[in-house]
Amino acid sequence: MDTSFVLLIGAIAGAIGGWITSGMLKSISLGKAADTIVGLLGGVVVSYSLHTTLANLAGSDSSVSLGATVSQIVAALVGGGILTVICALLTRLIRERAPERLASVV
Repeated sequence: MDTSFVLLIGAIAGAIGGWITSGMLKSISLGKAADTIVGLLGGVVVSYSLHTTLANLAGSDSSVSLGATVSQIVAALVGGGILTVICALLTRLIRERAPERLASVV
């Protein structure tokens, strides 16, 4: 599978994963746009990592198979969702730890 195809799948599926996660976990959401962007980044990173480290599973040869495409989509969805949750929890933790410092910035 071509690297540009892997990155495209990762970007689209990761953005969808971040968007779905923000809808499910409204209490820790960063906002729809931020969750989608963070999900996009997470999807690209996980999808590319899967493509480079597990080449046989991800179908990294020149052929595009259904199994390889599905594995890339699932990995990007999960990666986008997980990175969205991690970023939202870290943001929440930072805001609770230093409210006066963030109040002056925001």
